[in-house]
Amino acid sequence: MTQASVFAKVVTLAILISLTGSAMAWTRTLTFEQGTIGSKAQGGGDDDFDDAAGGSYITNEEVLLGSQAAKLTITEGATAFGKWGGIVHFPELLKKGDEIWFSVNLYFPSGFNWDSYGRGSLLKFLRVHVQTSSGDNSGYNDWYMTPEDTVIPHQFLYEGQQQWFRFGAESDEIQRGRWEHYEMYIKFDNRSTDQGGTALVRVWKDGRLLDEITGAETLNSSTDTSDRAHLFTYWNGGAPKTQHMYADQIVVTSDRPSNRDAAGNLMVGPPSSSGVSRPQSPQLNVQ
Repeated sequence: MTQASVFAKVVTLAILISLTGSAMAWTRTLTFEQGTIGSKAQGGGDDDFDDAAGGSYITNEEVLLGSQAAKLTITEGATAFGKWGGIVHFPELLKKGDEIWFSVNLYFPSGFNWDSYGRGSLLKFLRVHVQTSSGDNSGYNDWYMTPEDTVIPHQFLYEGQQQWFRFGAESDEIQRGRWEHYEMYIKFDNRSTDQGGTALVRVWKDGRLLDEITGAETLNSSTDTSDRAHLFTYWNGGAPKTQHMYADQIVVTSDRPSNRDAAGNLMVGPPSSSGVSRPQSPQLNVQ
């Protein structure tokens, strides 16, 4: 291929990106394999958290794939921003019309309590941040876990819209002592699908679609962008006890994945997925 033809292809690609306004697709995969056991699972490489993970450590106590995972710790009564969970920054900003898949594998030990210290508060779980064109906060797309004695175990809220969407059966709450897979998909738009826009949210557990939310807006304004994803990071009301849990194989991607759920929706899916995603085995714990 001549230099002229290579240059023409580059120019054509640049023009197409400019015309469509689409960002280049990217993927972040957190495997926690690069750090040393006992070190913080933050800032040591592209395969661990970027920020707000002061209480997350590299461990081999419970591992899904490979030889290491992250151990997330919290102290009784703490709301623990900067300590609890962690943040994944996006390589490129996402805007109206873009998509994101946020996939995590988690292990909650026997006795783990996800209620709040004062009870009644919802636990912030998977969170995707939105900012204005000037970089100011514009809210979060939030998947919450409800207290254990609540019939409906999950809720979604876009903070800019302040409308709650409840989903899941009692059996869809956390199951302790096994690896579980959770995933959230977001199509960014300031108008929901129900309003004639394209904003859409899907949520899965162990490869099974829990809900498709068509009434949620996912941006405040058409010029808003999304810059990062949070796993937990703030415990509403304070943690009820000093405790820990584990995370492994976290994927955040704007690139359309190849797996599909039973309804044909694109998803990252559990690590065991091949073709149509199926629920992961409760016994899956590769050391």
